[in-house]
Amino acid sequence: MKNYNEMVRGYQNRAEGSFNNYGGGQFNNAVGGGFGELDPNDRTLTITCVNALSTASATPVTLFGSTYDLTGALVPTGVTITVAESSNQIVKTELLQNSFRIAGMKYVVTTVAQYSNVLYLYEQHSTGALNRRLWQPLNYRSAQNTLTTQIDAPNFEMLMTAINYIQFTLNGSETVTFTFTLSEKTAMKNILRNKPVTNISDVPAPTGLPQLDTLSNRLRRF
Repeated sequence: MKNYNEMVRGYQNRAEGSFNNYGGGQFNNAVGGGFGELDPNDRTLTITCVNALSTASATPVTLFGSTYDLTGALVPTGVTITVAESSNQIVKTELLQNSFRIAGMKYVVTTVAQYSNVLYLYEQHSTGALNRRLWQPLNYRSAQNTLTTQIDAPNFEMLMTAINYIQFTLNGSETVTFTFTLSEKTAMKNILRNKPVTNISDVPAPTGLPQLDTLSNRLRRF
């Protein structure tokens, strides 16, 4: 037994030594390994939701959610969802293959009462498991904001896959616009091109304040 234990410890020590000396070069040179740079002109999704019904007709709205509602059949009557960069259908279809990470959001409303409606962040699995988180817009309201119908949430983060979606209540006669900033995005086709599958960016979501944005860019270089 003693010799056996010593032999196992020997294997373990050699394995740990090999791991400690590993620099990651083999992985980064592998097919699809490492990270690529995310195109700076491919980092935003601008989604506008309009409820054309009367002010008394609040209704739930779902963003993303490829496996939840791929064709848009569950979009309520009187509600339209548009994506400035492409379309709602294209975004959800692309999510069936490629995922992305949101890191930063602007949320613009027509009336400030819309901010009282929380955002529900869902992850729904095929096994029936359902994870839900709440994101509270009122937490980002401030008396110092000169523009009361816009909030900036640079720390908003969500990994978006085919099983993820956002739900919220859209008040009647209300128009809201979300601008999501992407920090990571996969490109599965790059496996066949011997290029990185994941493209990333370390540029933070802009705040619109030149002093803060300039400072963030300077800190990013160090």
